[in-house]
Amino acid sequence: MTEKPTFNLLDEPWILCVDGADTPVALSIRDIFSGRGDAHKVLGDSPTQDYAVMRVLLAIFWRAHALDIARANSHNSRPAHFDWGEWFENKREILLTERRDEVVLNYLDAFADRFDLLSETQPFMQVATLHSKKGDTRPISYIVPEAAEDFFTMRTGDGRQSLSLAEAARWLIHLQAYDYSGIKTGAEGDPRVKGGRGYPIGTGWTGRTGGTLVLGTGGVLETLLLNTPQYVVTTKQDSNPIEGDKPVWEREPDTAAQRPGSDDKLGAVPRGAADLATWQARRVRLVVEGGEATRVVVSNGDRIPDAGKNVLADPMTPYRYSPNQSKKGVTAYYARPYDLTQTMWRGLDSLIALEDDPGFDQKKDKAPLRPQNLTNLAALDADGYLEKHVFDVALVSMEYGSNESSVAGTFSSTIGLPVLVLRDDEAGRKVRNAVRTSAKRTYEAAVSMGWFAGQLRVAAGDDYEFGVAAKDRFYAQLEPQFIEWMPTVSVDTTDESQKVWQKRARSVALAQARELLRGAGQKAVIGREIDAGEEGKGRIISAGSLYRQLLHRLDKDLPLTAPPAGSRNNDSSLEEGKAHA
Repeated sequence: MTEKPTFNLLDEPWILCVDGADTPVALSIRDIFSGRGDAHKVLGDSPTQDYAVMRVLLAIFWRAHALDIARANSHNSRPAHFDWGEWFENKREILLTERRDEVVLNYLDAFADRFDLLSETQPFMQVATLHSKKGDTRPISYIVPEAAEDFFTMRTGDGRQSLSLAEAARWLIHLQAYDYSGIKTGAEGDPRVKGGRGYPIGTGWTGRTGGTLVLGTGGVLETLLLNTPQYVVTTKQDSNPIEGDKPVWEREPDTAAQRPGSDDKLGAVPRGAADLATWQARRVRLVVEGGEATRVVVSNGDRIPDAGKNVLADPMTPYRYSPNQSKKGVTAYYARPYDLTQTMWRGLDSLIALEDDPGFDQKKDKAPLRPQNLTNLAALDADGYLEKHVFDVALVSMEYGSNESSVAGTFSSTIGLPVLVLRDDEAGRKVRNAVRTSAKRTYEAAVSMGWFAGQLRVAAGDDYEFGVAAKDRFYAQLEPQFIEWMPTVSVDTTDESQKVWQKRARSVALAQARELLRGAGQKAVIGREIDAGEEGKGRIISAGSLYRQLLHRLDKDLPLTAPPAGSRNNDSSLEEGKAHA
């Protein structure tokens, strides 16, 4: 009798990592939690894929420990007070010294059959019987997003026609997390299908979010712990502790339709963090031939209701306030992806801001809700449970094209975030205000750089057009410097630190302004008359006069760098501008 093929993700090496020596290794899930593989960081085919895989590992970690904590309490007739800080400290010591997690390993044994990619009845993150009326399938390349096309160019031979099972597992997880919207294959058994088509239900849940992952220096196990807020493993849901928040492998196997209890039009209600981390936005069936995935069926899965309005259980994303969707008695928040062009400067508030920080009100401009994994760090730090006070934080987002029907690109960055800026105490507020103010001032200076570039076009005889490239170049040069500067801000140095930063920003602005002047051309140096009235008299705009105006704008944008009133020689400023033109 021929043995049925299997590919169990608990035992097969499919997770691409680097070890402590930065050597690439492929590990199984059990390798990660048993410590056999020395997993320092997940590093696979793309940043979004790495994040999606980490979310699966986190769902495992969260559920295993949630059930363990609930079990311990149920065995006590009078449960003792649960001290989150002590639990965190003890767990961190065990993970760093023993490099294995027995609680998780025991949990995995109970659900081992649900992690087989090739199971005939309940394949991992798939529907075994999924099919369309006509039996249509797609090439396996469908599950690899356009943003990862370069991945294929490095493959040999028939790489586009097949994926190894390890690759297929990684891209399957990525598909469930990030798949774009649009028309999908109409699956038999899905009541939503019309005319053989599955009409758009939106992207995968993770694609709606700003992925925020705190990175541990002690390896993947520490990273998992650092991204575990207390509510994820201790909050009571429904009538029983944590019973509602089940990852996909704990639920009954999916069918072609949405999960039981869902509304065909509205969708399915997420039950918690683990549910969202493994959200089945699609129904999928891999077609495997000769030990490789060659084709795939992809149809609509579980829809997030109301475009994700007030789906607040994900601890790894910021949420934006929506005044337009908020009504009397109902405040509306939506998961906020990170902006691919202005993450640091316009998106910093999403990472660090609190409700009572300056600049927000309680009506139309409420503060965003920052990721709960960062708030958790702040609480642990305030209680003295963190030895380290600056953590690297990976930021990951997917950008979609028109109607979310294609992938436009991905954003990934890593910043060093001082925990002090997250704390909700006097010291935290003081440092956070200094950082937020500096970011705001930088944004205003960037706008001035865009204005300057646009006005130089006018001086040269063209129409005004805001200089987006000049603004973005200013941002790009300063962003790594800002990341280095943030950890230097302390309670005692906030004023001086802001002055240091504004001087740095002004220096970069002036250096780039002089480059713009050199490229403006002779016409801009001579200038032109604009705003001529009926009498024919207007004003002369030239490179030199614009440079002088830029200096005054920067005085307002970066006030700690402005010279004393009346000390600037206007003529010398004008000549400096001319000299660089």
